[in-house]
Amino acid sequence: MALEFLPIPLSWVVLIVLPVLFYIHSLFVLLSLSLLLALRRRFLTSVLSCLILWGLLLVDVWLDLNRRRRRQLHHHLRSLPILQPGLALTTGTTTYCVRPLSMFKKMGVAGPKPYPVIGNMMEFKNGLWDIELQMSRVKEFGGAYGVFGGMRPAYVVTDREFLREIFIKQFHNFADRSASTTALEVRPMCRALTDLRGDVWKIVRTTISPSFTGGKLKLMTDILNRCADQLVDNIGTSTRDGAACDIKELSSAFTMDAIAAVAFGTDINTQETPDHPFVVNAKKAFGMDLKNPLLWVYLILPKITKPIMESLQVSLMPRDCVNFFSGVLSQLMQQRQAGGEGRVDMMQLMMDAHTMRDEEEGEGGEAGGRTRGRKQALSRDDVLANGIQFILAGYETTASTLSFTMYNLATHPDVLDKVIREVDDVMKDRDTVDYEACKKLEYMEMCIMENLRIYPAAPRLARVATADTKIQWLTVPKGMLMDIPVLPIHYDPERYPEPDKFIPESLPIHYNPERYPEPDKFIPERFSKEERQKRDPCDWLPFGAGPRNCIGMRLAMMEAKIALAKILRSYRIALAPDMEVPVQLSKYTAFVKPEHGIRITVEPRNSGGD
Repeated sequence: MALEFLPIPLSWVVLIVLPVLFYIHSLFVLLSLSLLLALRRRFLTSVLSCLILWGLLLVDVWLDLNRRRRRQLHHHLRSLPILQPGLALTTGTTTYCVRPLSMFKKMGVAGPKPYPVIGNMMEFKNGLWDIELQMSRVKEFGGAYGVFGGMRPAYVVTDREFLREIFIKQFHNFADRSASTTALEVRPMCRALTDLRGDVWKIVRTTISPSFTGGKLKLMTDILNRCADQLVDNIGTSTRDGAACDIKELSSAFTMDAIAAVAFGTDINTQETPDHPFVVNAKKAFGMDLKNPLLWVYLILPKITKPIMESLQVSLMPRDCVNFFSGVLSQLMQQRQAGGEGRVDMMQLMMDAHTMRDEEEGEGGEAGGRTRGRKQALSRDDVLANGIQFILAGYETTASTLSFTMYNLATHPDVLDKVIREVDDVMKDRDTVDYEACKKLEYMEMCIMENLRIYPAAPRLARVATADTKIQWLTVPKGMLMDIPVLPIHYDPERYPEPDKFIPESLPIHYNPERYPEPDKFIPERFSKEERQKRDPCDWLPFGAGPRNCIGMRLAMMEAKIALAKILRSYRIALAPDMEVPVQLSKYTAFVKPEHGIRITVEPRNSGGD
């Protein structure tokens, strides 16, 4: 259609249509470059071809204008110097988006073919828990290959020797979980332990670590037993008259109460009030998944979105959730400072370090507070960020571990019988599951570990090279992301025979039949002491490995043991008739989650006996 039929001024056409044309041109450029690169043409040839396409596009538009309007448009274009800068900008953008994609090819590193802008992000179109795809990639490209997460390159590593170098032998070169060029500096959460780097991470880790010693864990058992008793009561109430309950929901309330009590010395009783603000905000914080557009934009174009998000102080976690937990923890800090409580929990250890920082600053200012003494001084943001992170991590991951372990026990009655017999034997002279009882529940521990092999809390781990280094034949430049998918390791038949079976005695990445024969099977015997001694420490990674493993691992295991022992002392569990088997996982969540919950029924036991 000629422009003379358009009911708008020609100047509007110039201002509106030209930017649209440049956008279309960008798509033409990216498309043609992708096709030409696929045909292994030279980069300059690709650029010239794109310029030709742009010229043809302009000619097509030009011919569509009638003669009179064409003269007017020519007059506007002469007075509007937009064509050449726009063309240069588009070509530059195209070069920026396409040229890095040949990086791994030049380095001689195999990997799936990336696409402009999105890289290999389409690998996640079926979610983060696509075991078949991840296993096929390892089989096709080996234990170390290259991918692009948007525009950012990364090595995907599952090889045992490479993992040992990253986690242990060369830990000093891979101590960080995120790079300074991509990590969001949005307070207070940028001060959380998982996001800290270098010496700052060491300072905070050293300060918090005493919260998880054996002596501190012993002091927590009474609190955890009280929370577990409430969980048992809730299960009984929810399953009255043979009804089924969602054990994932009940477990989440239990873990929230437990973490608030043992880490912060506060009773919130979410098990009695399911709609408690703690639970509501925690669920909202975990509600973000791969369907979130902001996450995709951030992952694809971190160098562009990072400064914008930081200037606006926008993080990937909902701001109202951060504000809620920050307010609660700030109030708790004020109460303790005013009351002079003598608790010895994680909150108090961080507060003591915060007070020490204030005293040191009084002597030597901000810099002095950061460098003098034991180097354990924490800021207020340090206390808040790590308090929030500990609440959220202890809430979701432990609840998933507990509920999925019960799912596996319910689907393997023979294993369940063994666990019940062990619980009865350990608890015959005890009313509470104390620290010593937890250590004696060895077969239960095998079951929990085997469950974490099959259903690890998180599907991927990450480390970043802090210096140029080399691992065998692989050159690793500074800033390179090392992406470690846990599922192909845990389902490796070499590590775990029959990896799809639940075998508690085996527990030795997690679905790799070379590491775990029959990796899809639940076989607790994989994790007997003898079997564990045979396996590499990097074959089981639900808590990571090396100096930067999960700081709360021992607490999480003890919490799950106490809850399971209390439940199985009172009930025999079974899957509800309407429960799907195998359980369907939420595809796009960053943490393992049942799509429709885990529904169980229970049969009361008589004083610990069947």
